[in-house]
Amino acid sequence: MKKIRSNSNEKGFTLVEMIVVLFIIGLVVACAIPNLKAAGETARERVDQMNRKLISAQADNYYLEYGEYPASVQELVKRNFLRSEPECPGGKGKYIIHRSPNISSEKRVTCEKDGK
Repeated sequence: MKKIRSNSNEKGFTLVEMIVVLFIIGLVVACAIPNLKAAGETARERVDQMNRKLISAQADNYYLEYGEYPASVQELVKRNFLRSEPECPGGKGKYIIHRSPNISSEKRVTCEKDGK
């Protein structure tokens, strides 16, 4: 009869060690996902804010040159004040320009679909 060897000399992970490692990885992922989602939202908001500022500044430049605000963002592109028409982040819609000179520059440009 042969003697059964002890497993104490074998190297490797036990099942308990593997479960603990997977649990820790799961906790790290669970903590990271909400932060990544919030970072994406923040980035979209900043892109939207920068697009509005750019369009508003170019609408002011158009006003200085032509004496009236442009009818649309496409007019800014047509007259070479913008290279291309920016889109609202996330495909929400297109930007529109409110033509009244009495509106503050922050509120002059809004997104067509969401009304912001």
